[in-house]
Amino acid sequence: MTSLNIESENVISITYPPAPDGVADTVPAVIWSIMENYVASRWSTAETEFVVYSPCRHDWQPPYYPWTVQSVDGDPAEIDEFGAVTLEPGRHKVVCQIGGKAVTADVEEAYRRLAAYMADPDTRKGYTRYSVNIGGDLSESWSRGRNSSTIGNSGAAELLRKYRKAGIAHV
Repeated sequence: MTSLNIESENVISITYPPAPDGVADTVPAVIWSIMENYVASRWSTAETEFVVYSPCRHDWQPPYYPWTVQSVDGDPAEIDEFGAVTLEPGRHKVVCQIGGKAVTADVEEAYRRLAAYMADPDTRKGYTRYSVNIGGDLSESWSRGRNSSTIGNSGAAELLRKYRKAGIAHV
């Protein structure tokens, strides 16, 4: 069971996969991080330290997939058959290896869609703010946010839906 009592999450190191073939002039870390923030699956590989408060004894696992628990409070982890560790009541530092999921064709297509959307110079698509000023000079401006709505506006969300997990906002 994933704990709702994660006090902090610190990424010690992270490595992102390269951009898919045919996608140039992108920063893979930016696009992969936007996609991974939308889902529970991780295609990047990261060593992550979780500080978990356990009010009672329970089995705990990270909220991402795939994962391997490496240590609990500096000691090698004793992992059950489901990959979870049993935490006693109290505060624990749990170090995990997160990610490394294989990049499939639909994930590559989601990357392409998101990269194309973000690179499009026409910022009127999916704009989040629009203003018109007709006092003296005629002016018009719009801007588009680079947030979670970018996933939906680009069309990447429909391809990532099967990787989504409700309740991943845990910190």
